[in-house]
Amino acid sequence: MEWKFKSLTNGKEIDLIPYVKEKLKEANDIKMYIGTDSQNIDEKTIYATVIVFHFGNRGGHVIYSSKRVPKIRDRFTKLWNEVVDSVELARLLEENGIEKPEAIDLDFNPDPRWGSNNVLRSALGYVESFGFKPRCKPHAMAASYIADKICK
Repeated sequence: MEWKFKSLTNGKEIDLIPYVKEKLKEANDIKMYIGTDSQNIDEKTIYATVIVFHFGNRGGHVIYSSKRVPKIRDRFTKLWNEVVDSVELARLLEENGIEKPEAIDLDFNPDPRWGSNNVLRSALGYVESFGFKPRCKPHAMAASYIADKICK
């Protein structure tokens, strides 16, 4: 997948790899989180993948990429694609000499009453199989919450 990232602050397109490398040099306590969310709107499925740079107790910075695909009606497939996009991005960064993110945020609920729960175990195993740390609700606030807002 070809990623086209923008700054959430000003909407400007950025060159992903150099941008992330520079951002991570800004302070010693920066933590990076990756997450993807999706929404079905009309006959499209919109995916938003974000990288959140968290600066200790001094706030954060967000960059994002979004894509529209024909509507995916199967819930498992739609949610699984969120996991794949996040892992693909984390692997791309790692292949370009960037440290692993602090975590990959999954917008899935551990409560079996919620539909996303049927993807959770597979998603956790998939993320961990690549050496990344997954986080799910209620601990996956950073990246998944922001990705959700971008989708809408």
